[in-house]
Amino acid sequence: MKRMGKVKNSRRASQLIEEGLLVVLALVMLGAVFTVSKNIIANVNNFFASLVGGLGELANSLFGWLVPG
Repeated sequence: MKRMGKVKNSRRASQLIEEGLLVVLALVMLGAVFTVSKNIIANVNNFFASLVGGLGELANSLFGWLVPG
């Protein structure tokens, strides 16, 4: 009977360790997803900023003579 109690406690502890490791893994993956999404958003913002700047330079080179000074 004593042996059965030790096996139950061992299994319970094993399950708690497994659940703890899964929670840690989930938090690490969540952090990785947020980091990647932050980098993607920054790159998209840089792309549109350079696109707007390029279009402004193109418009200035084509129609800059219309604006005096």
